[in-house]
Amino acid sequence: MPADDHTVEIAVLHRRYPRWSIWFGLATGHWWALPPADRDIGDFVEATTPQKLIASIEVIQQTPIHTDSRQGIQRSSASLHLEGVTATPLRRVPAAAWPGSTSR
Repeated sequence: MPADDHTVEIAVLHRRYPRWSIWFGLATGHWWALPPADRDIGDFVEATTPQKLIASIEVIQQTPIHTDSRQGIQRSSASLHLEGVTATPLRRVPAAAWPGSTSR
């Protein structure tokens, strides 16, 4: 298996977290994930190993969701502070930036 082939790990991660977009960045050498909308932390999740990515995803998944009464949005409150930075509400990635997108 070539060093840059992470097909098996990605398939396992997709089965474990089917609502998440998960990939390995060949240019960065890091693992990346984009949470589902109800777990949006306003940014990507980045890790150097699949195990660290799983740990980060588990923290986000286990954080209770609360509704922001000002905007009627469900948010995962503690996950917004994973790195000590509060994210901008509703910051999502355009479809053109998603892995495998053919848009330019």
